[in-house]
Amino acid sequence: MATEPLITWQAPTHIHKEKKSDWYWVIGIITFALAAVSFMFSEFITGISIIIASTALVLHASHPAHLVSYEINDRGLRADDTLYPFLTLESFCIPHDHIPPRLLIKSRKVFMPLIIIYIDEVDPEEIRAIMLKYIAETEHREPLLKLLLERFGF
Repeated sequence: MATEPLITWQAPTHIHKEKKSDWYWVIGIITFALAAVSFMFSEFITGISIIIASTALVLHASHPAHLVSYEINDRGLRADDTLYPFLTLESFCIPHDHIPPRLLIKSRKVFMPLIIIYIDEVDPEEIRAIMLKYIAETEHREPLLKLLLERFGF
């Protein structure tokens, strides 16, 4: 059964910053130093894990963000083809101190992280009014690691 969208918008999956060659050099030097120390202490698995993890982070940071279509309807929040039903969502928050504005949603699922959605294209108060009809508003904070990685260009 199709439902009518209450509000729709498009937003990037993450904030993409163009990186200069210096950024790649710094990441490479830090990775090499950490891996070398691990190998010196005969921690081969740790050294290999550091190299693999930093390679994955650099590859992820190099790709530009793609646009996702979001929609809130009476069943839940839809992100492209994924529906997050309101029954599985615990609460939401729209912090005032972030630019661009973002919607933080906490799920009832144990292993589901905090869902972070950018809402630069629409009025945050309109989204707040719609979301309050279905789930509670509670203060949430973005994870420190996400904020640090975002600050360093990942």
